[in-house]
Order: sequence, then C-alpha cells, then structure tokens
Amino acid sequence: MSVRARWLLLGIAAVILVVHTFAYNFVTDDAYISFVYSRNLAEHGELTFNLGQYVEGYTNFLWTVLLAGFMKLGIEPEVSCRVLALVCSLVTLWLVTRIMDRALGRPSAWSAVPSLLLACSSGFACWTSGGLETQLFTMLVVVALDGVTSAVDSPRAILRTGVALALSAMTRPEGLLVAAVFGTVHLATIIGRKRLALVDLAGAALFLVVWAPWFYWRYRYYGYPFPNTYYVKASGPWSSPRLEHEMLNNGTYYLWVWLKQTKLVFVAPLALLGMVVGRVRTPRFALALALILLAGVYVPYTISVGGDFMGLHRFVMPLFVVAALAVTLGLEWLVGVITPSASPRIAACVLLVGGFAASQVLLTRESIRWGNFANDRGIDTPAFLIVYTEDRAAIGRAMAGCFRDDDFSIVGGAGAQPYFARMRGIDVFGLVSERIAHEEPRMRARAGHTKFASDRLLAEYDPTFVFSCYAIGGKPNPASPPSLPCGGFWKARGYEQATMFVPELRQQGKYYTFLVKKTRKLECPGRVL
Repeated sequence: MSVRARWLLLGIAAVILVVHTFAYNFVTDDAYISFVYSRNLAEHGELTFNLGQYVEGYTNFLWTVLLAGFMKLGIEPEVSCRVLALVCSLVTLWLVTRIMDRALGRPSAWSAVPSLLLACSSGFACWTSGGLETQLFTMLVVVALDGVTSAVDSPRAILRTGVALALSAMTRPEGLLVAAVFGTVHLATIIGRKRLALVDLAGAALFLVVWAPWFYWRYRYYGYPFPNTYYVKASGPWSSPRLEHEMLNNGTYYLWVWLKQTKLVFVAPLALLGMVVGRVRTPRFALALALILLAGVYVPYTISVGGDFMGLHRFVMPLFVVAALAVTLGLEWLVGVITPSASPRIAACVLLVGGFAASQVLLTRESIRWGNFANDRGIDTPAFLIVYTEDRAAIGRAMAGCFRDDDFSIVGGAGAQPYFARMRGIDVFGLVSERIAHEEPRMRARAGHTKFASDRLLAEYDPTFVFSCYAIGGKPNPASPPSLPCGGFWKARGYEQATMFVPELRQQGKYYTFLVKKTRKLECPGRVL
C-alpha cells in the first residue's frame, strides 16, 4: 500500500508542479542574454554576444549550448527553455523520492512528501519557468546527491556522482562548491568503512575527465579563469568602504526573506532534527551530512555575494531541496517516536503539506499581481521581471529592422531588447563588456548590479545608440520633449533624442525616448520625434 501511495502522491506532485509553473509561464530578461549566445553559436559557430568579441557574459555554459542545439533543430529558445526546465524539475521530484526511499530504508508514502513540498513551492515553480538554468543545475545537484547517498551501499553509484558534479560545474560556477561538499561526504563514508576502492578514484577521475577539458577550452577561448560575470559581480575595489558591509546585509536579508516566504522559519527545528538523525555509515547519515554541509557552504556564499536581485530565490534553489528533505526527515522521525499508529502520521503529512500549500498559493498570487512592481531592498518581484522583459522585447521587435551592421548600442538590460532587435552592443553593468568588468569599481551594493560604466568609458565605444539613457511615458509634446537626465553629456557629443511609438508597451506608457547619433539620420517605422 505504501508503495502505491508513494507513486500516487508523486503523480499528484507532478500535476501540481505543472499547473503551478504555468501560473508564472514567463522568460526573464537575463535568460535572453544566453539566448543571444545560443543563437550566435547555432548560426555562426561563435559562443559570443557580439560576433568576434570573445567575452564570457554568461554563467551557464551547458544550458546555453543545449539551447543552441535546439535552435539548430528549429526550436526557439523561448520554447525549449521552458520545456527543458519543466522536465528537469519533474526529474528532480522523482530523484528526491528515490533519495527518501534510501534514507528511510524502504519505499514509503513519506518519500513523496518532499516532492509535494517542492511542487507547492512558489519559488520552485517560478524558476521552473523563467528561462534560466536554475532547474538544470538543481537536477544535476540532486543526481549527485542521489549518487553519493547510494554509494554507501552501492559503490559504483559514485561514478554517476562524478559525472553529475562535472556537468553541474559546467552549468553554474557554484557547482565546484557542491563538488567539494559531496566529495567530503563520500570521503567521510569510505574512511569510516576503511575502504578506498578503485571505483572511488574512478568517480573523481570521471569528474576531471569531463570538467577539466572544458575548463581548459573556455580559458583559451575567453582568456580568463572565471566568467566575465564574476569580475562584474564579485571582484574589484569598492568605491566606498560602506558598500561591502551593505552588500553583506543585503545577502543576509535575501536569506531571511527566503526563510519567511518558504515558512522554513516556523519549521526550522524539524529541519535541524532531520539533518542530525541517522546511524553512522548509512545512506541516511550520508544524506544528513550532505544536507548539513551543502547548507553550510551555500549560506555564507549567498551572503557574501549579496544574494540576488530576482525574487523567489532562484539563487538558492538547491537549498529548497535541502529544506524539503530535512523537514520531512525530521517530521517522520518525530512522529515515529511519538506513536507507531498510521493515523497521526497521515495527519502530520496533511498538516505540513496543506499548510505550506495554502501559504504558497497566496505568495504566488501576490508575486505575479499586476502592479506589484516595487522592489524589496533591491529584490525585484516576478511581476516586475515579467513586465520589464515584455516591454524590452516589444522595443526590440519594434526596432528590429532599423539597425545597420555597423551600428553599436549601449543598453541597460542586455537581454530581450538586443535579442529581438538583433543588435550589437554592450550593457552598462558590464555583463558582456570586458572593459567595464575589469576597469570599473564596484559602486552599488545590489547583487548583479555592483558596477555601472561611466559615461567617459561608454563614449570610448563610440556607440550609435544609447538606450541606457531613456524615458518611457505618454505621448510627448514636440515643443517639450521628454527630459533625459543623462542626455546632456551625449548631446554635447553629437547625439539627439529620438522617440518611438511602441504600442505593445505596458508598464509606463507607449512612447520610448532614447539617444542616437545625429549623423545616423535614423529612419525607423514608429518614430514620432
């Protein structure tokens, strides 16, 4: 009965996740940065943002290459990214159930509880959508977690762990931290058994065989040991000493919001109990140790980089799995100590999942509510991320036929607008600019936006268009065009304002004003000024 109940609950979790994900059903602006790289790889064989400029402005190599492969097959990344992420999330639900089976020592209805919690989670559903590599990375981490817990009884399982960890490190830079954690867990289990077999060395060797050639290639291709985004977000001097402290405060606040919105703050004792209960040198012990170390590494790492600017916690998605497993293990043990009867166990599960689901329904509704655009100490809501991306995509589509091959643009967001307009350029935050990443100081304590290029540096690019200096609003008066606070610098250097009518704009108005070189003599359908 327990086995059938487990499969039934897992099926229910899968249905809940699909429905929950479609409540979001969006692609965020940052995803389109990868899409530009994917398109250039598929169409030109170059993994670049601007053809001929080798700057690693992405941190998700495996995801970007997968999307490029689907583009070669004629499948647009806006479609493939959502399907791939959903498949990865569903696989994660299944893997988490397997891990629970192993930790409990038997198939059980309890095993499906973490999957139900993940399916109900607003953050897990949101970033199953969104278009980013989040769920591919999470799935690979969970594959490795499944392998390292299974290796306690089945040594050959460490082979798939090595491969999964290598692929995770090729998907997100944090994959190396996860590899260190799971390597430590495996060492703890084999040292306790006084066993160092050839298969253990083979697991490490497989990691290096997959990861090292890729790392060597990307170092030769781009010229730096870390992605350009690392130098933008986490390196360089601060323009003011207070900013470093503010960044740490923002990272701490980011984690606090995660604890509140996931309600983990209320069940933290259960999670702690679930991570410490388990006999030494058993799969449950290996799992508990992995959860403890993964949380112990992820928490300070997240604080140190200031968290993330996107709401619902995509940056700590592996911790969603840690929490779901730990809370379930803790509750299962506690109820088992109190009573062997089945009824209290069922009631405890229903109370846990039902209460969490109710809270997440409210969170999901609020997170995508139209008008919920204000950020929370630099953390943007999904509602804002959605409308921001849709508006930039509308601008890109409206101007797609207006660019020449030698045009060069400065943009704010390097995502949807350049993707749909097929334009060359860089962003003011430096994600796709080597010079901004390496020459500018960190001047903002907002995750992902710590650097902002000076007008002096941007002018050295001799851009045709300056889209980072813009205004969106209602129909302008020709006698009194919109004022651009940053316009004086550029107008003194031969630029003029131009205004486009973009009927698809939703958030602030239908008229988009930016700067363009006077000598360009821009003629573009929809231009009104």
